[in-house]
Amino acid sequence: MPINEDTVKDTKCILPWISLETTPLGKVRPCCLSTEELSGIDLTQDTLDDAFDSKTMRDLRRSFRRGEKPSSCERCWLEEDSGKKSKREYMLDKFSEVEVDYSSNNGTKLQFLDLKLGNICNLKCRICGSWSSSKWAQEQVTQHGKDHIAKDWLKQGQWPRKSNRFWENMDRMLPDINYFEFTGGEPFLIKQHFDLLKRAVDLGHDKDIDIHYNTNGTQYPVQHKVWKNFKHVQIAFSIDNVGDRFEYERDGAKWATVNSNIKKFQKLKEQGYPLSFQICVTWNVQNIFYIDEFLTWAKTCGIDDIHFNLMHDPEEFALSKVPAKMLTPLVLKLQKAQTLHPKYADQIISLKNIVMQSRRTLKHLVEEKYRSGEALVKKLTETDNFRGIKFSDTHPEVAKMIGYE
Repeated sequence: MPINEDTVKDTKCILPWISLETTPLGKVRPCCLSTEELSGIDLTQDTLDDAFDSKTMRDLRRSFRRGEKPSSCERCWLEEDSGKKSKREYMLDKFSEVEVDYSSNNGTKLQFLDLKLGNICNLKCRICGSWSSSKWAQEQVTQHGKDHIAKDWLKQGQWPRKSNRFWENMDRMLPDINYFEFTGGEPFLIKQHFDLLKRAVDLGHDKDIDIHYNTNGTQYPVQHKVWKNFKHVQIAFSIDNVGDRFEYERDGAKWATVNSNIKKFQKLKEQGYPLSFQICVTWNVQNIFYIDEFLTWAKTCGIDDIHFNLMHDPEEFALSKVPAKMLTPLVLKLQKAQTLHPKYADQIISLKNIVMQSRRTLKHLVEEKYRSGEALVKKLTETDNFRGIKFSDTHPEVAKMIGYE
């Protein structure tokens, strides 16, 4: 059945036809925002070709061809309803020159890979967890015992070091790859990704490949010389707050170190490296009240590109579940930030729309534990008590609003 462009023009997504994401635990999803993994795919046994040709991916393409909005893509629909540009829309723009046969339920060819090559990480960020951070997993095993699922996740996060078939398949794919994303874990601590880049150079495929990183900013890799060979390398620093609030939210990081590393990377660009930079801020209940201070800092660091990301999971931190007592002061704060930072006015308005949507849904759809702030406080205090720190010491305004004691 041929695709009806009039039917799908507002819902079409290019990613199912050209892309896959590997998760830190060795599973596969259509993209990083999908709420569902591909059924029956495990990268310790299966290849990305197996995943790309799977029934789940064919069914997803068929759904888009019908003009449907797949439920697994609900995060993009939520963002678009708020007026925020979604990943779906970003990717349509980014790959606008790529020829795709939308009339087929089969993929065109894998050209974009979002690779999370395990969960090795040096931080225990509050908006993360054991599935993406080995440090988190180690803490949870210490805290809850060896029967905790985090112990299994520590093992599963080692999949890139155990799967020869995956790397053999990557060699075959390299001639078609135009774009890599490396996130984590912390990608600059994952040796296998540098091995992959060297392999691309050795095979002569480097000049056609763009690379995007999401890094926590604490690492300055000695292997950076390999980047000189690639078409373009964008380094996105995952920074959500400033000063001691940053250090609380990204446990194990030092604010001074991250700012120092940003300057080191900027010097590489001055030396001719094909680099560009971005700040990727994930807005959530912890940091949204401090948006003005964050954007004021951003002006000083010499990076103009700020990507407004949304926290979806863990859901206690999601803006769609802002505790009721925080809603009114937060809306006023966002209105002020909109005036003070007109460059980001549209993005701030979309954040405000999501908060306002939460105001409407709190009364009907959101459980009382979110509405009251009970779930958020419980999540914060459980970790605070184990680490011997207090949310109220660094985030006193938000702590008071949510009833943190």
